[in-house]
Amino acid sequence: MTGEIKKTRSNKYKEIKEESSISKEDIDTEQEEKKPLLPKILFIIILFLVLFFIYISLIATSIIDIKEYKIESDKISSSFHGLKIIHLSDIHYGTTINQKQLNNIVEKINNLKPDVIFFTGDLIDKNIVPNDKIKEEIISSLSKLKCSLYKYAIYGNEDYDNEFYKEIITSSDFILLNNETKLLYYKDDIPIQITGFNSVDNNPDYSIINQTTEETSNYQLYKIILTHEPDSIDNIIKYNPDLVLSGHSLGGLIKIPFIKPLFLEKGATKYYKDYYKINNTELYISNGLGTSGINARFNNHPSFNLYRLYKKDSNK
Repeated sequence: MTGEIKKTRSNKYKEIKEESSISKEDIDTEQEEKKPLLPKILFIIILFLVLFFIYISLIATSIIDIKEYKIESDKISSSFHGLKIIHLSDIHYGTTINQKQLNNIVEKINNLKPDVIFFTGDLIDKNIVPNDKIKEEIISSLSKLKCSLYKYAIYGNEDYDNEFYKEIITSSDFILLNNETKLLYYKDDIPIQITGFNSVDNNPDYSIINQTTEETSNYQLYKIILTHEPDSIDNIIKYNPDLVLSGHSLGGLIKIPFIKPLFLEKGATKYYKDYYKINNTELYISNGLGTSGINARFNNHPSFNLYRLYKKDSNK
């Protein structure tokens, strides 16, 4: 009897030992299976970050969008009905824009056959040292821009080397507006008034918007304002212009849903979206073509704007 009890105990101990051994083996096997997961997860994360960086710095910065808008006003003369205006801004040459990219943009614009072209400043990036080679490259590209009427440009805040910028712009057949107004005529004697402000000048005289001449005193002119920094509209709005075109904001470069865009420039922290209607004034902001500060874009491709002007029937 005693021998049987010992045998039984021995068998039970053996079974418990075997179970314990099996459990340990199972645990070791499970741990071995889990070990490769961590490096796999790290590899996936690193790969995602690398691909994301390539996308925002190389791909997203090279996709050029064309944003088209219809603008109507009863102040627009019938001679300007259907007028096509191209608005480009913030080339920041030397960042993500080189001569090849600029030539590609010029070709896209020319294919649209615009009547008027506006450039609202920041031609060369502030971190690029201007030289004769850059000057020749830009003139070669911008001089190929074609339109049926005129090309206009203003100074941006980074166009502080006034003479260098002026030489490039005028050699590229642009009319440079330096805190001044021009009248654009087409087919009849009712012009559009175009006023351009110098962003380098900290205190421009905005009252020139409402200055009249003997030849225009009998007309209610459609007034277009070119100003580089969109926040300056707070100083402009009291003169009741019809259309303000601006740039500078670059759309914030990085747009994350539900939060304010990142990397907004000073002078574009209040107004940075594509469009605002303030009283009777329409403000359109170009997202620009280059980059500034960081050579990257997310959810915000480089772009230029196409506006079509139409005379609005006041009887409707």
